[in-house]
Amino acid sequence: MPERVVYTLRTAVASNTGGPYVTIWDRVPVSSAGYVRSVVAVSSSITSNARQNTVEVFRQPDAPAFGSNTAATVLTDPITLINNNDAVTGSIRAGNDRLAAGDQLQLRTDAGNAGSQPSFGDLAVTVEVERDNG
Repeated sequence: MPERVVYTLRTAVASNTGGPYVTIWDRVPVSSAGYVRSVVAVSSSITSNARQNTVEVFRQPDAPAFGSNTAATVLTDPITLINNNDAVTGSIRAGNDRLAAGDQLQLRTDAGNAGSQPSFGDLAVTVEVERDNG
């Protein structure tokens, strides 16, 4: 049975501050190399004033050049949350599912609403990673 580890990304409140998928609401370092096997998002409070509430998980390689933006999503499409407390699973992007030790997982959102009104309350995302053998 392969060994798996779960990383959790959380934020008390998230909005559209800075634009779609710009603001990093939480980040966690990857402790060992492996492959992303699942991503699940849930929020206990979703604002109804948004056209669409979506969540992305980005992978930032370790030690990027100063000022560079080399982060890329690990999902094929953003996870859309519609109802409070619905746990929604995302589809993993096959070309970007590999994590190295020292990489960073980042939680980003898009609310599809005007301004920076809060759109998610108590947002949590889990990322399950199958560790390399050895």
